[in-house]
Amino acid sequence: MGLRSYGGNYTFYAEQKASEQAAAQASLEHHQKEKKRAERVVHQQHERQAQRQARGNRQRHDANQAKILLDRQKERSELSAGRLAHQQAETRSQHLSAIQQAREQLSEDTHIALHDIPVQPAQRIIAEFTDITLPYVAGKLNLSLTGQQRLGIVGPNGSGKSTLLKLLAEQRPSLKGERRVHVRSAYLDQHLAQLDKTRSAIEQLTVANRAAPTSLLRTRLVHLGLTAEKISVACGKLSGGEQLKVALACALYADPPAQLLLLDEPSNHLDLPSLQALESMLRGYPGALVVASHDLEFLHNLALTDYLCATPEGWVLEKA
Repeated sequence: MGLRSYGGNYTFYAEQKASEQAAAQASLEHHQKEKKRAERVVHQQHERQAQRQARGNRQRHDANQAKILLDRQKERSELSAGRLAHQQAETRSQHLSAIQQAREQLSEDTHIALHDIPVQPAQRIIAEFTDITLPYVAGKLNLSLTGQQRLGIVGPNGSGKSTLLKLLAEQRPSLKGERRVHVRSAYLDQHLAQLDKTRSAIEQLTVANRAAPTSLLRTRLVHLGLTAEKISVACGKLSGGEQLKVALACALYADPPAQLLLLDEPSNHLDLPSLQALESMLRGYPGALVVASHDLEFLHNLALTDYLCATPEGWVLEKA
């Protein structure tokens, strides 16, 4: 693709990007509709062709026309059907090509990037569980997390995955055992309760980082795939994927930033582009990461170092 120069200030850049994305989306929707319309036409043409062939067969069976005339009619029908099939295939190929180009343009315009995350991965143990007991899982959990560890938590519903994340986030007391967390963490639950749905993305990121210029924070939100309009509206009006981007921005670009990122089922209710964007964001996070999810393919794409598995015999730590 190469580089594109937009010129102007941030507002001009954001408006141009938004315009390009809207045009690509409109093109995609147009060609998808045209493809469906062409498919309906093809279906109708096939039906008419089948009806003509059926009539021709009946004529050859019933009529008194000379065989040579009937054979010529059959030949013309077959030639016409062949030309029609070729035209239909060419039209379908053109629509598929246009749809692919529009999708690629959208993919380019919605590409996200994390820039200059001010997280210094700790080279020491950042969190420890000693003889922690969790509901519904046998045995005691002993766990030490280091500053660059990337841990996936897997297990059936009710096995205590969310409770484990809340313990790491220090949002609930431990029932038994000892918990020690030595760095600042950010916890995002399944409903993104950390976001104020009545306030905009830029308002909340500004509160999280009062030291950074607003223009810089706006640029970082744009690099996460949020348009100028989306940055300024109440977060409750954004999609689930967009809200997740805002919540992550408030955690990663905060002052100080989180060195331990805790996510509970973050891939729930996301469409494919949003899911791919989330995977890209999390792969670029340099701190310690703990993610609970049922989606094993999603976890696989996060470059994890370990899995913590809830089993009938207790918690088992395995290398990824």
